[in-house]
Amino acid sequence: MIVTKRCSVCGRFRHYAEDDVYCMPCGNNTLETAHACGRGYEYALDARNEGTSLHCPRCGKALKGRSAEFDP
Repeated sequence: MIVTKRCSVCGRFRHYAEDDVYCMPCGNNTLETAHACGRGYEYALDARNEGTSLHCPRCGKALKGRSAEFDP
């Protein structure tokens, strides 16, 4: 099964297999399948392609950027 996951380090959204744990762009094992409020990320790739800012449709919190600890 394919799901949308977000890396909590680099902040990128991508499609992954359900049991994938490593982020493809940065290699960290910090993939999340849902926002802190429990809402899944399936909406995020569509919103990103529309050029709109990302906000969780359940709680309204902005989903932007990468973790402060990430230093490319």
